[in-house]
Amino acid sequence: MKKTTKDNNQIQAKNSEHIQEILSQNLNIYRLIAENMYDAIYTLDTNVNFTFVNDVALKRSGYTRKWFIGRSFLNFVIPENKNMVQKSFKSVMMGKVVPAYELSYINSKGKSLWIEINATPLVDNGNIIGVLVVSRDITERKRNEEELKLYRNNLESLIEGRTAELRIANEQLQIEIAQHKKTEEALRSSEAYYRTIFHNTGTAIIIMEDDTTISLSNAECEKFVGYRASDLEGKRRAVEFVARQDLERILSYNELRRQDPEKAPRSYELKIVDRHGNVRDVLITIASIPHTNKTIASFLDITEQKKMEAALKASEEKYRNIFENAVEGIFQIGINGEILSANPSFSHLFGYKSPQEIMRAVKDIRYEIYADESQRNELRRLLDKQGFVRNFEVICRRKDGQRIWISVNIRAVKDNNSKFLFYEGTLVDITERKMIQDDLEKKSRSLEETNAALRVLLKQREEDKTDLEEKVLHNIKELVLPYIDKLRAGQQNRDTVIIDIVESNLNEILSPFIKSMASKYANFTPKEIQIADLMKKGKSTKEISTILNLSPRTIDIHRYNIRRKLNINKKKVNLQSYLLTLT
Repeated sequence: MKKTTKDNNQIQAKNSEHIQEILSQNLNIYRLIAENMYDAIYTLDTNVNFTFVNDVALKRSGYTRKWFIGRSFLNFVIPENKNMVQKSFKSVMMGKVVPAYELSYINSKGKSLWIEINATPLVDNGNIIGVLVVSRDITERKRNEEELKLYRNNLESLIEGRTAELRIANEQLQIEIAQHKKTEEALRSSEAYYRTIFHNTGTAIIIMEDDTTISLSNAECEKFVGYRASDLEGKRRAVEFVARQDLERILSYNELRRQDPEKAPRSYELKIVDRHGNVRDVLITIASIPHTNKTIASFLDITEQKKMEAALKASEEKYRNIFENAVEGIFQIGINGEILSANPSFSHLFGYKSPQEIMRAVKDIRYEIYADESQRNELRRLLDKQGFVRNFEVICRRKDGQRIWISVNIRAVKDNNSKFLFYEGTLVDITERKMIQDDLEKKSRSLEETNAALRVLLKQREEDKTDLEEKVLHNIKELVLPYIDKLRAGQQNRDTVIIDIVESNLNEILSPFIKSMASKYANFTPKEIQIADLMKKGKSTKEISTILNLSPRTIDIHRYNIRRKLNINKKKVNLQSYLLTLT
């Protein structure tokens, strides 16, 4: 009986050692999975305190493992996001599926980082004992999105001097997980722990045999290639999904990894093709599993980042062509007056052969290009006040010392925090236009002087005319009318009418009627003016014919012509009454 018990104990011991060996191997495999993941991993207890963090989390945050353990995860969260994080934690602890969400935090160096959080409950013997958190660094993606947004917002205006380059950080993940439990139960718990990570991380992960046959894959792989794990594991080779243009390179990497794993690249980009023929760009991180012929690989989809990179490149080429061939001078100036970038038109305008030459030669555009200090100060004042200036005209100095006039449009460029970056704008040569304007101004001044002289002459002429009229009127009154009085005193009866007419005409010369007729109706003949004057005085046709020694018929013809020239020939208007209104 004792022998049988001893044998049973030996068998149980061997079985236990065998199980521990298998669990230990599995633990090593899952530890390698964690070590080769792209993401940071940490676990939280039911009070949201850290119980485990991997090296990636330490490296990105800048804090030590001792600093993390026992500290609340909420210490990392900015105040406005704490409520959201607490709700998410409670939902996970209740076994609910919580979608991935994004957070920003400040690391130990004061740098702002963005992460994407995936949270999964940790289950032990059917009980939720905490939360497994997988966080992915999306800082570069956020930065790229901001850069693309900045390019789109500034398309009509001003041209970017450089293209933002997408850099995808590929960090080698090294995780050292101490074996906390030495018993078989601890090994089983560790295996379950890493299996949870493997199957619930947001990264596609596979384990491959020596010939790239897939021996293990997680759920994320189905999103990449369109096959479930049951259709991949042991049935398909990873190289079957590699795009044709990358296949030879990937096979050479695989062969190099067989010969010397240290010489083969651990991270690189390639294109894969899923079961539907869709092509996507991925970043792969791969490593050999020690003491086996297997390798573990994780995949990160960078298709959208590649598209953004291509869009940025195309945008840069488009606007670079506009920049290089624009007729206007285009420029970017630093805060100290240094030329950051310029197009050929800008350099040619100031007498330089190329943008490179003017950028080397001119150290401070404020003093070497702008020729007038007052204009320079006014430009700076306007920029400080309103941030932009349009059509500002200023005198500048060319390389050969020649002074030219330019019209400049310029604005201050600032970042999202309103911090000044540089000035940018356009300018055109308006020297010829200014010369034309100066010539026009000179001619205008000359015309004004001529007009002033003419006004003086016209005024003098009017004064002379008035003086002449006054002298004529004075002479008639003093030298003629007295003699009329003497004729009347010694007159015969037959001469009475003629003397009256002479006297009346002289008085009319002194009145405005005849002058008014002569000035307003230049088409009247002297005889018509004479007849109109007699009609105005109430003389009949017979009396007028006697006075002027003309026939009554001739007088009637003149009457008709007078009415026609006064535009009353078709109106029922008394001619004498109308002539009286012209006085």
